[in-house]
Amino acid sequence: MKKRVVIAVTLLLCLSAKAQQQEKVIVPKAVALAYAKQTRGEDGNPGEHYWQNTTSYSIKATVDVKNKMLHGSERIAYFNNSPDTLKTLVIRLYQDFFKKGANRTSLVDVDARDLTDGVEIGRMLVGNKQLSADAAQKQVRRKGTLMYVQLDDKVLPHSKADIQMDWNFHIPEHTLVRMGTIDSTTLFLGQWYPQVAVYDDVNGWDIHSYNGLAEFYNEVADFDVEITVPQGFMVWATGEPVNIQEVIQAPYYAKYQQAATSDEVVHLITQQDLQQGNVTTNRHTWKYKASQVSDFAFGISDHYCWDVTSVEVDKLTKRRTVVGVAYNAASPHFDKVVDIARKTVRSLSEEMPGIPFPFPYMTVFNGDFGVEYPMITNVGADPSYEMTVYANSHEIAHTYFPFYVCTNETKNGWLDEGLTVFLPEKVQTQMATLDEGKRNTAAFSSYAGLEDEPAVITSTHYLDRRIYFYLNYAKTEVALRMLQTELGDALFKTCLTGFMERWKYKHPTPYDFFNTFNALSGQNLNWFWNVWYYQQGGIPDLAIDKVTRETGKVQVTVANKGDFPLPVVLSFYSGDKVVKTITLPAHRWLEQHNKSITVSIDSKEDITSVTLGNEYIPDADRSNNKR
Repeated sequence: MKKRVVIAVTLLLCLSAKAQQQEKVIVPKAVALAYAKQTRGEDGNPGEHYWQNTTSYSIKATVDVKNKMLHGSERIAYFNNSPDTLKTLVIRLYQDFFKKGANRTSLVDVDARDLTDGVEIGRMLVGNKQLSADAAQKQVRRKGTLMYVQLDDKVLPHSKADIQMDWNFHIPEHTLVRMGTIDSTTLFLGQWYPQVAVYDDVNGWDIHSYNGLAEFYNEVADFDVEITVPQGFMVWATGEPVNIQEVIQAPYYAKYQQAATSDEVVHLITQQDLQQGNVTTNRHTWKYKASQVSDFAFGISDHYCWDVTSVEVDKLTKRRTVVGVAYNAASPHFDKVVDIARKTVRSLSEEMPGIPFPFPYMTVFNGDFGVEYPMITNVGADPSYEMTVYANSHEIAHTYFPFYVCTNETKNGWLDEGLTVFLPEKVQTQMATLDEGKRNTAAFSSYAGLEDEPAVITSTHYLDRRIYFYLNYAKTEVALRMLQTELGDALFKTCLTGFMERWKYKHPTPYDFFNTFNALSGQNLNWFWNVWYYQQGGIPDLAIDKVTRETGKVQVTVANKGDFPLPVVLSFYSGDKVVKTITLPAHRWLEQHNKSITVSIDSKEDITSVTLGNEYIPDADRSNNKR
C-alpha cells in the first residue's frame, strides 16, 4: 500500500447508512433560484416556467480561397422568450481568438503568422439604428471574443430584436484549432459567423470568452445559409443541401438521390471523376437550411471524394439519415469511414442510447483535429484504423450531446465528453480491436490522485490542457460505467434516455442530470455524485485484506484503502479454473460502519487462490488484489 495524504474533503466512506442518506449535493445559488422560480424542478424536470430564447439566422458568405478570407452578411432575428427586459445584446465574435494579445488557453499553440486584428465589422444595424463597432464608440464594446451592444430600444419580454451585420476575417492558414486551412484548396469553417450568446434562466448572458480549450454553449436556432465558392468547389455543411440539383451535374445528382434512399454505399465522387472534371455546374452558391440546431459549420474543397449512403434510424416511421464522407483519397482509412459512420448511426439509434438519430443528415469532413458540429464533423486522418474508428464514432455520438440535449460544453465539458466516450463503446469493439472502457480504467487508475486534480464538477473553462482530457474523458467515462454497474444496464438506460427526453433541445445543468437519475432510479444517489463528481482527487484502491480457509469454506475480507466506493468482484480459483465469481455493488460500502466487507463461500473444491477486481474496475494498486 503506497503512503499518501488523504484530502480532507474526501467523502468519508465509513459513515453510517443513515448519515449517507442525509447527504446532499451542493447546489449553486443560481440553480437554487431557478428551483424557486420553477424554471427547473428538483426532480430533474424542466420547470413549469421553463423558458428558452431562440434565434433565426439568414447568412450569405463568400469564401476567397486564394487569399484565405471569408466575407459575410447576416440578418438575425433574436426572440426574447424570457420574462426579462434585455438592455444589452451579447454577440460572439469567435475569430477574435486570433487577435494579437488575446487571452488563449488553447489545445493548440497559435502560429504567430495567424495573428490578426480579429473580425472586421462593417455595417451593423440593431432594429433600424446603425451602430459602429469602432472601439471609440461607447455603445459597442469588445472584450475577448465577445461584443456587448448597449440598446437604446430594449428587448422586452416576448419580443424580438433584429440585427444586421457585415463582417470579414482572415481564415487561419497555419493553426488548426477546430477550424482553418486543411490544405491549399480545402478549408473547414467553424466559429465563423457573429452569433448571439446564450441568455438562460440560470446565469443570464453566457459571457465566457472563447479561449481555444473549452468548447461551446449555443442557443437552438434556425439557419438559412448561402455559401459562394470558386468554380469547381464542393460545399458540405450543416443541414439540408436545398439546391444541390443546381450545383452538381445531373449524373451526380442522380447518384445522390439513389444514395439518400439506399443501404448501399454510393461512391458519388471518385478520384477518376475529379480527374475528368465537370462535377459541379457553373452555379457557385450552395444553399443549406437547418432548423432546431445549435450551430452551423461547413467544409469546402475542389479535390475531395464523396461517399454517401443512408441508414434507417427509426423502425416505426422508417425515417432515414443520409450519411456522407467527404475526404482526401490519400488519407489513410478514410475510404472505410462511411461504413464506420453508418454503423455508428445505426448503433446509436438502436442500442445505446437507443433513441433514433435526431437529424436527417450526417457528414464526416476529412479535416484536421476532431470536433463536432450539428450534422457535420471535422476529423483528421490517423494511421491507426482503431483511432479512425474511435475518432469518427465519438464525434458522431456528439449528435446527442450537445446537439440533441443542448448541454453547456463551456462549463460542463465532462457531461458531453464523458457520455460520448461511453455511448459508442459497444459498436467500437464490433468494428475494431478497441476497448475504451479498459483503456480509460487504466488511465484513471494511473492518474487518479494527482496533487492538484480538481473535482469533475469544476467549470471546464478553468482547466488547463494537462488535466482537460483526463478529467473530461477518462475519469468521467469511468464514473458513468461505475454508475451503470451500480444500477444495472436496464435501469441505467431508463434513467439516461429519460434525461435525454426531458431535456431534448433544452439546456440542462449537471444538477438536472443528477436529479433525473435520482428520480427515475428511485434511489438517493447523492453519495455517488459526491464522490465521483464533487470530490477533489482521490485514489481508487480495494485490497484483499485477509483470506481464511476452512474445510469446504473460504472467507475473504476486502478493505477499501482508497477514496471511492467501488463494486467488489471476487473470483475464486481451484488451480486455473474459476469455481465461483461474486459481485457486490458499490453501495454495499455504505452499509458498513468500517471500511471492510467480508464474503464467505462454501465450496467442495479446493480453493487455491482468490482475485479481486477486473480490468473494468479502477484500482491504483493491484499488487494487493490476489491471495
